[in-house]
Amino acid sequence: MSSVPGYNPLGVGGNLVSYPSTNLVSYPSTYQGVKGYSSASPAVPQGNVTFRAQPGASDKKRNKGSGRNLPKTLRVFTCADKHPIQALKELRADAQFEVMCTYQTNTGAAIVVNTTIDKVVYQGEGVSGQIARTIAAHKALMGMNAADHSMLKQVVDYEEQKKLVMERISIWQEMQAKKEEKRLEHEKLESEAVQKKADRKLNAEENKTTKENEPKQANKKKKKNNGTSSAVEGAMFLDYGHLIQKYGPDVSETTTQLEEKTDAGWFQFNCVLTVQGFSFESTCTSKKGARNKAVDLAHAEFTVHPPPVVNEKKRKLPNNKRSAEGEEPIEPVEFQDKLAEKCWKFVSEQTEAIIPALKTRRNLVVVVKVEGKDELESCEIVSFGSGTLLIKKENMTCDGTVINDSTGESLALRAFRRYLLDQVEMCLTGKTSIYTKDRTGGKCSLKKAVKFYLYTNSCPMGDCRAVNTQSLTEQTMETDTEQSTEPTSEVNPEPMETGDSSAKPLKTKNWVPRKKCELENLGKITFFLANSEFGSSETTALYSEEKSHCVVSPSDKLAVRQVSGVQGSILFSVSNPVYISHYFINRSFNETAISRALNFRVKGAKIPSGKDAPVQPQFMKVAWKATRIAEKRTKWGLIWAKNHEVEILYTPQGKQFHKDKQEETALQGDLTQYLAPSEYCTKALFTAYVNVCKKTKKAYPQKYSVAKSANTRYRQVKTSVLSHLKDSGFGDWSVNPCKPDY
Repeated sequence: MSSVPGYNPLGVGGNLVSYPSTNLVSYPSTYQGVKGYSSASPAVPQGNVTFRAQPGASDKKRNKGSGRNLPKTLRVFTCADKHPIQALKELRADAQFEVMCTYQTNTGAAIVVNTTIDKVVYQGEGVSGQIARTIAAHKALMGMNAADHSMLKQVVDYEEQKKLVMERISIWQEMQAKKEEKRLEHEKLESEAVQKKADRKLNAEENKTTKENEPKQANKKKKKNNGTSSAVEGAMFLDYGHLIQKYGPDVSETTTQLEEKTDAGWFQFNCVLTVQGFSFESTCTSKKGARNKAVDLAHAEFTVHPPPVVNEKKRKLPNNKRSAEGEEPIEPVEFQDKLAEKCWKFVSEQTEAIIPALKTRRNLVVVVKVEGKDELESCEIVSFGSGTLLIKKENMTCDGTVINDSTGESLALRAFRRYLLDQVEMCLTGKTSIYTKDRTGGKCSLKKAVKFYLYTNSCPMGDCRAVNTQSLTEQTMETDTEQSTEPTSEVNPEPMETGDSSAKPLKTKNWVPRKKCELENLGKITFFLANSEFGSSETTALYSEEKSHCVVSPSDKLAVRQVSGVQGSILFSVSNPVYISHYFINRSFNETAISRALNFRVKGAKIPSGKDAPVQPQFMKVAWKATRIAEKRTKWGLIWAKNHEVEILYTPQGKQFHKDKQEETALQGDLTQYLAPSEYCTKALFTAYVNVCKKTKKAYPQKYSVAKSANTRYRQVKTSVLSHLKDSGFGDWSVNPCKPDY
């Protein structure tokens, strides 16, 4: 414990109480966690310091106008009836107070304050800064032997303050001791956990080594005809199930009971087993025994002379090893499978420098440009997006600097519009582009050989996943009279043409969810459910004022854009409509639901006449699957467009995350300091559009809000589609509470 000067108030009767060197207050030896403490502070003096009053007027003022040298007049300083701080300031105007340390406790604080006069430190302590300064000032005046210092106002009960300060310091010491005890206990538990983990790992390695050195045993036991079992040494037992799996399904058996009995009087059974036209016959005293003998004969024969059809069993991987390095997925065969593999490889290359925690790719969506035939050499990836969540409602703004919808479909199309704007600029400036300049209307139109495909590893959330056991013909899907001749049953899209083989009929296996959708809810507009932590859940449902977010599902957005075009309202003034012609979907593929969600329910809209008619989309199942990735809900998303950088998005705030802050420690706590508006946000896209218009000397609206609400053909088509959905009983479209004001 270190000694800090103490303080005693005036005694009874106003007599001065001295400050002996032994009258000290004891404090902790260290001010841990307390700002400003210095162990080198000098001690408070013991004894009196003489004081000489200062002159009350200057020489110039005294001699002005008289020409005589008047005697100096002195103003006598006194501490009588003054507050200690006031008296000290009058005596020494340069006196300053410095907070040396603060002890914070549950009952209050204990504050220590210093003031230095003529290189001598005077220290005061109290339960507040004002009280501590008062005591320090009182000590300074007494230490300086100021005039009438015994007559200062006694504004503080010094003994009470001393008692409270010491009590709170004791409480603070107890708190520090408990914290230290908890820290040591936590470190002990952590070290024990690490040791247990190391022991388990060592035991596992020892067990693995032991098993590898042991001779291999049969994994099953072969039953004898009388029911007892005996182990088969050195080989796996091949039973009837293995026979069906490997040489089926053309396998049949016929078992009959014979009239003759054994010498012991047992009944006999005869089994004739036929596998792919090959027959094997056996007799035994039980039906199962007779069949097992025939199965053994078949296995023995097919081991030497295999039949025409041999089914190779696919190797199954445990769930915890499916994402291990070196495990390759099944080799793709069809065009859509090869394209899916190409998309995954491309995205993996682009995101190689990003840590795994920020690129789970739970919902990966890729837009592919195809120029010419459906061959991999003609395919070019132009944008991709990954994500499943939305921005928090309270983080939505009206200035266009945040991204509200961070689902994979929305991000991929947002990046795709950035790519289209770059291509428009190249076309208008005379460079090679996917566009050709329309001389009559001044817009750019896609070249006839160019088309766009969309690949997604998961079916879009919303109506695309709404499945009911009834067929599409039984669902209430009203369309216009002109389109009543269109088939309303299950749609079989035309097969894709390949360059090296003839078209084959598409065989798809429709996915059926565990929870069926009610028949009356099929086709209705759904909204994401709000979530206080993530911004939204990964679930969509009919609108509820209490639970729903204000953003509709990806299925609804894609359906509207399939009619109005994916180029959006901004680019419509410089580009004719652009459509997605093919959808390649990996998981949760149900052709009936997808055709209804993205095609049939918007077919009846009365579209104004125009040059470019909507494209009839085709939907295909992708059988190829990439190496399985950890399926965890994440707040992170990815977005990329050709000739631009990959951005990491923090979806609850809708902003990009700095790439140079990818350390695990930077991902904890408040991330606001690491976030910035995305290059792909609406305001950035509108700014880039304005720059293109200025560069090519084209007229443009001064504000985004004007461009979005302008009465263009795009706006007319979208309004028509939304009205059709509402009139058909599919619900109202969402209204963004944050209207653009830029």
